[in-house]
Amino acid sequence: MSGFGGAFITGKPVGDGSGAGPLRRVLFLLSPFIFSFSLACVYLGMRGVMRLGGFVARGGPYEIAHPAPDWIWIFPVSMMLLMASMFISLFAASRISGPNIMAMSWSALFITLGWNFVQFGFGIGMGGGLAFGWIICAVTFMLMGGIPLIFILRSFFRSLGEKINSGSTIGTGTSGSDGQLSWSMSLILQAALCGGGFWLGLIFFGAVS
Repeated sequence: MSGFGGAFITGKPVGDGSGAGPLRRVLFLLSPFIFSFSLACVYLGMRGVMRLGGFVARGGPYEIAHPAPDWIWIFPVSMMLLMASMFISLFAASRISGPNIMAMSWSALFITLGWNFVQFGFGIGMGGGLAFGWIICAVTFMLMGGIPLIFILRSFFRSLGEKINSGSTIGTGTSGSDGQLSWSMSLILQAALCGGGFWLGLIFFGAVS
């Protein structure tokens, strides 16, 4: 997709470049892991702040109603790592042919964080009444993540259909003289790195906080 969602951060969901060196390939595979790890920390950090009313502070001469927890530093650091992983992917994916799962990073960010607003806004599994301010944020975040995702997936499946119709392989192993991973193997590896990164992020945040 050269258009809506992917163009914001990571370009097309399917790259047509070739000739990437080892550094770009390592960065290409490292970026979804860093993104997912950071997203997990931001997700849990956001929940912690929302439980305190949505606003915390530290320092100053006056008494603070909602003092920031000791782990609050994780939140800005994770946001910086998350954004860095997006731009790293933008650099690396430009020379990698095949699917790029990081094209969905924009949607993943807003839908994941939007779920926090959904849960807290509607009190899902938490009790309490409706919080209309957070419900408005929930709708906004879900639309910002969901609408680009529709375009990204449509472009991805169009490219997949074109590849199948052309008779190109999408099986496991490598394809091409440069040894690039096939579509299915690349997707599996990227998805595994995303899942592993998110899981480790949850564990890390739990240990630090």
